[in-house]
Amino acid sequence: MSVGKPTAMQIIVAWRDNKWVVLRNTDEVGAYAYRAHAMDMARTLTADASQLGVDCYMLVREQDGRWDEHPCPKPARDG
Repeated sequence: MSVGKPTAMQIIVAWRDNKWVVLRNTDEVGAYAYRAHAMDMARTLTADASQLGVDCYMLVREQDGRWDEHPCPKPARDG
């Protein structure tokens, strides 16, 4: 049995233990005090997905515990 190249990247931004945690395909990549900083990392991960040529989707767990699906944020522009 062989596993093919992944066709999508899942980005999760979740409020957990008084911080915003960012995960890529269930692997934690950072924890931030501010949501804006977590979204900056989500934009970086979106750029990574684009470079890999895979689709991207994002799930957000709000502070009230509600889950929402969002399109991945646009990558930050360089310079």
